[in-house]
Amino acid sequence: MQRRWWSWLGAIATMVLSIRYVLTNVRPILLHPTADATAELLPDVTTLGIRRIIVSDLHLGAGDRLDDFHADSELADFIRTYAMAEPTELILAGDTFEFLQVSLPDVGDFEWTARAAERRLQTILDAHPLVINALTEFIRRPHNYLTLLIGNHDFEMHYQSAKTLLRRRLFLTSDDARLRFGIRYHGDGIFIEHGNQFEQYNSFVRFEGISQPFELVRGTLAVKTVINPLERAPLPIAPYIDNVKPSSAFLWHLLGLARLRDWQVVLFVLRGVILTVRSLLVPLSYRKSESLSDAPKSVRHLENQRRLQRLIDSARRVLDRRQQPSLDVVPAYLMSHIERESRRQLLREVREFNVAVLREMVRLAHTPPHQSTSIFVCGHTHMAQHVAINERQTYVNVGTWTDIVVDMSTGKRQQQRCPFLQVHCRDGVVSHEFLVWRGSTQEVAPWVPESLGRPRLVRKEQTPARFGSDGVTITAWEQGKDES
Repeated sequence: MQRRWWSWLGAIATMVLSIRYVLTNVRPILLHPTADATAELLPDVTTLGIRRIIVSDLHLGAGDRLDDFHADSELADFIRTYAMAEPTELILAGDTFEFLQVSLPDVGDFEWTARAAERRLQTILDAHPLVINALTEFIRRPHNYLTLLIGNHDFEMHYQSAKTLLRRRLFLTSDDARLRFGIRYHGDGIFIEHGNQFEQYNSFVRFEGISQPFELVRGTLAVKTVINPLERAPLPIAPYIDNVKPSSAFLWHLLGLARLRDWQVVLFVLRGVILTVRSLLVPLSYRKSESLSDAPKSVRHLENQRRLQRLIDSARRVLDRRQQPSLDVVPAYLMSHIERESRRQLLREVREFNVAVLREMVRLAHTPPHQSTSIFVCGHTHMAQHVAINERQTYVNVGTWTDIVVDMSTGKRQQQRCPFLQVHCRDGVVSHEFLVWRGSTQEVAPWVPESLGRPRLVRKEQTPARFGSDGVTITAWEQGKDES
């Protein structure tokens, strides 16, 4: 019997992935540390005896189509009225600045230099004057501190040039201790980390600083080569792609729609699939070098990426020249199968993405150095969570202040748009409140779990995580039924 076309396609895909695996593991790129690095913030500098306010994932961008932060007035109001009401340490827990979606005519998309980082940050600061001016007023108040933790989208804040620019914009001297940068925060019974290091595609081998060559993780490459081009597409649904987490769920959602029979949507999905495959084929593998070095920048992985870019661009031009054929040739049973399987894949990806960071934080909570830590805080997933790990320890994901689509079928968005965590430590006792800012004319409200739409996850508020034989079996989330 003649082999079906999908058998050949599977064989080719297997061969390509095998070649990539060999290239990735046989010749990993050696990372040399540079002086552009950021340390952990440990108890000797974090014990301040004042209130802490923690927010995450602001993603302040360049003020263009790719900028997803539109709560400038709300955040400025929050800083001026609530955060400045008493001595406070304002902790921005990563991805404060959206470096990966800033495009400039004089800076290449894959230029990773001190100059490029400074230019991108300057563009972001210029695009959000309300927020930056409010932060300037905040840091001028006596006994206030501003702490910036680094995430995967603002990894370029490791560059000293970017830190110096921010200090200058906030009218601070280079030795002013009220502005601190860190990759982790530990003290007074609190542990804070952005969370990308607990997730495979955004985990750095050397998260503590800039390396030579620059460490390009899979998630960074995906934003540059998949998400940004798709979000610029003229299709009305294109801007949604960066408001759905994980972004891959967006494509699965499109595959599961009846309107997939619209040829424009089909081309959009095909382009997304092609760009994603191209991104996944780029071999990225690194290992550490322990000494400072001025080793010349290796661009082997970027050359591979550019070569693939040319091939995919050629294929896309061929697709663009094709006439729009009728989709009636696609059998109805096959379309139904695609829609059904896509809904299942969507549910699986959303569930795994939201549980991954929680699982790793539970593991961390049960290590000896963190037995006395009361609160573990992350961001990264954009989905707020409040979960009791056990009777003594709590995990909080502080979510995001950007718009998040919780039901792609109806376009329903997250209602509690401005969540924040407030922490006090008095006489060695740590207390916290997970709250939502609703404007200066209303009282802050307690954060409550929201339905994640369809397919959905049911959040068990304050249900302790159980541990199986492997030491970590998460039961704080359970899979909801697909109501479709």
